[in-house]
Amino acid sequence: MSETIILSIAGFLTIGVILLLLNRKLASPYVAISMVPIITCLIIGKGASLGEYMISGISSIAQTGVMFIFSVAFFGILGETGAFDPFVNRIIKATKGDPVRLMIGVFLFASIVHLDGSGVVTCMLVIPPMLPIFKRLHMHNTSFAMALGLAAGLMNAIPWGGPTMRAASVLEMDVMKLWIPFIPTQIFGMLVSLAICIVIGRKERKRLIAEGFLSEKSQLNMDEFTTKLDEEQQQMRRPKLIVVNWILILLVLGLLISGIVKPLVAFMVGVSLALIINYRDPAIQRKLLEDKGKDAIGLTCIIFSAGVLMGIMGNSGMSEAMATTLVHLLPDAISKFMAPIIGVLTIPLSILFDADSYYYGIMPILIETAEALGTSGVDIARASIIGQMTVGWPVSPMVGTFFLFTGLLDLDIGAWQKYCLKYFILVTVAMTAFACVTGLFSF
Repeated sequence: MSETIILSIAGFLTIGVILLLLNRKLASPYVAISMVPIITCLIIGKGASLGEYMISGISSIAQTGVMFIFSVAFFGILGETGAFDPFVNRIIKATKGDPVRLMIGVFLFASIVHLDGSGVVTCMLVIPPMLPIFKRLHMHNTSFAMALGLAAGLMNAIPWGGPTMRAASVLEMDVMKLWIPFIPTQIFGMLVSLAICIVIGRKERKRLIAEGFLSEKSQLNMDEFTTKLDEEQQQMRRPKLIVVNWILILLVLGLLISGIVKPLVAFMVGVSLALIINYRDPAIQRKLLEDKGKDAIGLTCIIFSAGVLMGIMGNSGMSEAMATTLVHLLPDAISKFMAPIIGVLTIPLSILFDADSYYYGIMPILIETAEALGTSGVDIARASIIGQMTVGWPVSPMVGTFFLFTGLLDLDIGAWQKYCLKYFILVTVAMTAFACVTGLFSF
């Protein structure tokens, strides 16, 4: 048996076992994501390089992990000051407690924010101020995640987003020429996704009415949702500093979006300023850092374990071998339909491969195979950006932002994947069908 086949089997088994452990809740995410690839690496005889692989992967994701600690501390401290209370109350009154309006609002908000193409920025801008509203209304975090994930995923196909830029660079093609014909398909995907958000909002409305949180007219029972503070929380509030605190929030987010400094630096400075402005007592500062640090440490471990997974999969050759195997499994008879097949499979491909492995490792092989059999390589690229790390990133353990996303929303990874996969696959299938009907793919 050739080395490529052995590595391919090992790679598929690694991802399969991780997903099984997570979905069956047989192991914590940290244990599953870190230990399974380590064991696989030892089994395939590459134990001598294991440390090197792990350090390489951890280094690639280190800034995201450390940034998460300080971002949780930053927004947690400002939450204690009451900075978000007026925002939450106004949104609740504006939506009148209607889950459908709130789902649409999150979808549109995330779509606008993700115009910069950064998943980290979108998570940081949208989740901290909007999640308390969902909690106050007793809505499920998975509903929030669905609206945010679909919006940010589809917007990630913009030309300056990672997937489209990678696809264009592989083709050595102008990114706008690749993207412009894709625009109708992207807009169609947005409409399908918005419809899904409306359906989920209606389900939430029905549930909340049944549980007594909403009346039949979808008007909020306001007494149920007024902020009730105990004595300790009241002492931590800083109502006179709300304007100052929002200036600080906007300053930090402005630095984040502009790219003037690294996100890690912006949040580190932001935490220090938040403590200095609101709480001068060193004992209170220490307690807040300890409390907010506890909130972040678990997910930070998972983020670093994702680095271990990516480092081992990429450096050991498993990702490359999996790509080669997938290409060779495609029968010549279906070569004519490679583009729509890839479009339909982009969510599973997102779960198996990170963006670099797919676009720089797998897609070139797919393009070469397709062109040898008479199919356009551009079609393969456009089919890929339908879902591979666009719609697919909110379900993929192969990207660090996924753990930032699930961590900030306090999602159980296995339960989230079970819940959302059918919706995300539905979007990519619908987009693929639309692309076929409108002539985006040439047959």
